[in-house]
Amino acid sequence: MVNKPHPANVPARYIVSPDSFFSTNAEKTKLNCFLFEYAQQIESTIHRTKRLKGMLQRKGVGDSLIAGFCVHYSKHMKGQILDKLAGRIPNVEIGYDEIEAFFPEIGDRLVDRVLTAVAKAWDSQTKMCVICPTRCISERNKRAPMFDDPSYWE
Repeated sequence: MVNKPHPANVPARYIVSPDSFFSTNAEKTKLNCFLFEYAQQIESTIHRTKRLKGMLQRKGVGDSLIAGFCVHYSKHMKGQILDKLAGRIPNVEIGYDEIEAFFPEIGDRLVDRVLTAVAKAWDSQTKMCVICPTRCISERNKRAPMFDDPSYWE
């Protein structure tokens, strides 16, 4: 679920909503919380990169569609993360296929720019994991209390 954009007179907040990552209490896991944070990181990276955001807007991609993409791409990474943890693949790969599938009309150059933003967001997210005490990946199936605390994500 993607929230509606906030009015201009309200401080900017994420459009990506935590309820996009769970539909039941059982899905309020630390791994899903990690994916939520990654989606927020992608969204933030795109919005901070003014040229990229402007290029997307010129292609008709507004804030809600950007948020939808961030949720989609983040959820897409779940399988790779689990495969990496299970030893089925050597590395998690940030790829362009999901970007092209989600935005089929934006062209290769803009896909590359979105891919760069997605990769920067991944690097930023995983660097934070090193110092974060929550252990979203190693304790991936445990309940994430952050989903129940609106002050965490509002």
